[in-house]
Parts: sequence; structure tokens; C-alpha cells
Amino acid sequence: MAEMNVSTSEAKKKHAKVRSKKISTRIDLTAMVDLGFLLITFFMLTTTFNKPKTVEVNMPIKDNTVVPPEIAASEALTLILAENDSIYYYVGAEKPQASITNYSREGIRNVILNQQEIVRQQSKNHDSQRLTVLIKAKDATKYKNMVAILDEMTITGITRYAILDYTPADSLIIYSSKGKG
Repeated sequence: MAEMNVSTSEAKKKHAKVRSKKISTRIDLTAMVDLGFLLITFFMLTTTFNKPKTVEVNMPIKDNTVVPPEIAASEALTLILAENDSIYYYVGAEKPQASITNYSREGIRNVILNQQEIVRQQSKNHDSQRLTVLIKAKDATKYKNMVAILDEMTITGITRYAILDYTPADSLIIYSSKGKG
């Protein structure tokens, strides 16, 4: 017949108080970690990253037969990008008085917006799009400053601007403004 082997310690336990068995509180999180990595991988592969936005600059073909358009002196704002993140600017071409500013919102953006307003008020049909910005960069100018000024053209809505070479005449204008300021 069937026989039951009971140890002496178990025999004592039968008569003793019954206690609940303590279960380990350790939870295996391996499956949860696997699921997390699967979700991260899934979302990384299925999301579309922001495509870099570029500023389109159309440069004219070098042709000596093309006559540049005439610009009224009061409608031309010249920006000279200089070292140390500074910008010299002046309006017109006759006896220009260069002032200095920076790339902040209160700096060059206010200068451009104020000049747009002046051109709009002087224009017969109140057109602020008549302002032409001439951008000249010194050799010591950083690339980020050129990008920043092109961004300002987009932000302020300037549609007519040109990137020109820095000339010795521009050096004289800056030098004369430093002597007076």
C-alpha cells in the first residue's frame, strides 16, 4: 500500500500554529525592458525627423552686359558685417554716417524695421518693399553672422537684398565713424 513518510519536524508542525508562507517580492522586469526597447526602436524608425530648412539665395550670373537696377539713395540700407559680432550700417551713399549695432532683436532688426517704415512713409504708394539692403562682409566675419543676417532678411520681410564685396571705401566709412564715435 501507499506509505507516507513524514519527518519528525513536519510532525511537530502539524500540531503547531499554521503560518502563511512569505513570498519573495522580487519582480522580473526583463519583459518590460524588452518591450521598452521595442517601442523606442519602433518610434525612432517610424518618426520623420525635421528636415533642415535652407535659405535660398539666387546669385546672378556674372554678365557684364546686365545693367544693375538703379536704387534711390534713401531706399538703400548698407550693412557691413564686421568682427566681434558687430554690424556697421548706413543709409544712402552721399557722406554716409555709419552707426554700429549687433545681431539682437533690439539691434539690427529694429534698424531694418525702422528703415522700412521710413521708406514706406516717403514712398508715394506707401510701399515698404522698396527698401534694398546691401550686405557686405569683412574677411573677419564669421559664417554664422552671414546666416544670421540672411535670417533677419526673412524675418523682417525684406525681399530686395544683395550680397556685395567689401571695398576699401567701406573701410574709410567705418574708420571715419570710429573717429567720431
